[in-house]
Amino acid sequence: MAVIFSFKLLMFCSICGGVYLVIVDLIWSRFESLIPTFRNFPKELVEPKNFGWFTSSLIIEFIFFVLMPAVVYDRFYTVMPFSGIRGGVAIALFLFMFGMVPLAILLMFRIRIPAVYMLYKMLGMMIRVVGALAIIGYLYSL
Repeated sequence: MAVIFSFKLLMFCSICGGVYLVIVDLIWSRFESLIPTFRNFPKELVEPKNFGWFTSSLIIEFIFFVLMPAVVYDRFYTVMPFSGIRGGVAIALFLFMFGMVPLAILLMFRIRIPAVYMLYKMLGMMIRVVGALAIIGYLYSL
């Protein structure tokens, strides 16, 4: 059985998802300067934000929130009972609820991380993953 990917669609999803992530990251980093998320952290534990930090964070988010979901969505969108934006959002919420939330809760119980910071990070991750997968779902429904 031949494995056929739509590389044109995958590239279009990657570009649109990448642009979405850049916009959300810029807005979210602006919010971070307004909200005191690092108020209870020791200064030596907080990494200063610079261009290298932003770039590495964006690359990691791109791989896990856009590229890998686009490849998986390409393989399974024909057998999914729902498609389009609704399918992308459903998959994103599934990933968020069963992938990110348990880790965050367990981490908060084990390490004294302020709840404000965890809520801020979790909301940011949810906005990123839901938006990226909604874009992927929409593009695959065209």
